[in-house]
Amino acid sequence: MLLSLNSYSQEIWRESFNTPNKGVWGDDEKSDIQIDFEGVTSWTLDYSLVELVNADDYAKTVSTSGGRFECRDINAELSWTSEHIDISEYKNVQISLIARETGSGANENNKYLKAFYALDQNEKIPFEINAENYGNWGTDTAVQTGLNGSNLQIVVHMNNHYSADKVILDEVVVTGEEKNPVIIEAGDILINEVLFNPVPDGEDYVEIYNYSDKLIQLNKLYLASRDKEYQLTQIYPLTSEKIDFEPQSYLALTKDTNSVFPWFTIECSECFQQMEKFPSFNNDEDVVVLLNNDFEIVDELVYTEDLHLPVFHDREGVSLERISFEAPTNDPQNWQSASSFAGYGTPGYKNSQAANEDVEKLAVTFEPESFSPNNDGYHDNYSIHFELDEPGYLCSIKIFDSAGRQVHTLAQNSLLGTSETVNWDGTNESGYRLNLGVYIVWVQLYDLNGNVKQFKDGVVLTDILD
Repeated sequence: MLLSLNSYSQEIWRESFNTPNKGVWGDDEKSDIQIDFEGVTSWTLDYSLVELVNADDYAKTVSTSGGRFECRDINAELSWTSEHIDISEYKNVQISLIARETGSGANENNKYLKAFYALDQNEKIPFEINAENYGNWGTDTAVQTGLNGSNLQIVVHMNNHYSADKVILDEVVVTGEEKNPVIIEAGDILINEVLFNPVPDGEDYVEIYNYSDKLIQLNKLYLASRDKEYQLTQIYPLTSEKIDFEPQSYLALTKDTNSVFPWFTIECSECFQQMEKFPSFNNDEDVVVLLNNDFEIVDELVYTEDLHLPVFHDREGVSLERISFEAPTNDPQNWQSASSFAGYGTPGYKNSQAANEDVEKLAVTFEPESFSPNNDGYHDNYSIHFELDEPGYLCSIKIFDSAGRQVHTLAQNSLLGTSETVNWDGTNESGYRLNLGVYIVWVQLYDLNGNVKQFKDGVVLTDILD
């Protein structure tokens, strides 16, 4: 079952104590208190009065129930204090935390958890609901609502004199209503590329594009799929952090970047968001759904493997790319397999098959007239530039010497992107440099409708330095 905040509420801050063994504890063999707060930046602990005799006496995080903070046999009060939390962009701020205890000890002076807050660095004030918990209270949620200010600090006093009991703090959460909320509407963000059939040891990814002029926070977005009854399933947040998604920018979503980066050209490693949980998308057909924080559909793609170009009999590791932002997401003509020359995927940057809006007809150009691959930085490569009026063209490129003998094949039935450049470095099929002289470059383009176009150019290979 999906649980969410109020439609107008946004999570501001959370402490779930996911990292265990952070705090203080005793030691059976040493008289000194053992301490470890390495990596803890969101809270501090005042334990100056506590007494910790052995390893079973502690005030620290534990891994139980996914992580929580516990006190056991500490014999004095300690204070857990959050960092200063910025709430200046929110109104009607609410704090909640779980206060729990186990065991039979009932002395209210020796076993308790008390919750306070301090607004704008003023005096601390008890929560309005379940601020004070004594003895055998079981489990309560302490709550404070209706706060407005610039910054907030949470203070929790805890005590437990019993060796067989525990006093527990968990899930400290701050939420609030944004003063100037950005409303994410359908079409603001578009699904732009999907890899649903990765190579072995690879991972799926979904690329999204901010098509709006809005600065959108990623923690307001969810990625999901649909089940056989077409109900939303596997609804996962992109992140719990407040990360800005700039207008007209790309972002690739995946479970593990280390299983994506080795297989593709990564032009922008910062344009990736590694999600804690990622939907499982089928290799043959499935649905990719992007939701806003009200769980309204922002964009949705129903895909099948038949959207790939038919020449790709093996679709492993080949992504599907959107052609136009203006055309409907679920128009089958708006998707194309990624270019062979782009490595069959362009996660985090412009699609190889993106519509070439300024091109009215197909153009192929060659340059320079002569080149010298001697690594001096001047005309080291011969280049063939393709500007295509539509995606879906395949190409073959062959190099012949002046006697008409084929010396190199640069491409064979390779899928082009809409704006592509193919370079030749003056080598043959085996990677050896060819002799100086004149060479003929032959290019053939064709599509699945039977249209064939041929182009030819001559180029001089000169002054290779050994």
